[in-house]
Amino acid sequence: MSETGNDLPVKFAEGVKEDIAELISVSDADPRVSDVEVEELKLRIAKLLVECRENPYFGELMGPGRHAGLADCRRVRFDVSTYTGKPRFRLIYINHPADGAPAECRWLAVGPRSGLVAHRAAEGRVPPA
Repeated sequence: MSETGNDLPVKFAEGVKEDIAELISVSDADPRVSDVEVEELKLRIAKLLVECRENPYFGELMGPGRHAGLADCRRVRFDVSTYTGKPRFRLIYINHPADGAPAECRWLAVGPRSGLVAHRAAEGRVPPA
């Protein structure tokens, strides 16, 4: 439990565990990615889980825009510390209920930014209102 005692349950939408496994295995299979970077990526994802539990508002609210179906969702841009460009990965999640104090934080997608892979996956996993 966090110091504030505000741990929020984090749930994974169907397919999110597979997203994470694929992200790690693709990185692991890429000869340009070191074992240290793969381990750091795993650790970064674990830290995102803790951050969501402790503060479900830490991600950036997506709002209306290119992905209208994700307007109530939050996005976290992330990468390993040794990478110097724009963060290559995204976590997209939604708090339920979206208004007021959330009872749960639901991860919708974890994946690459390129090709909007994470965004497209999340759009198909948004729970009905």
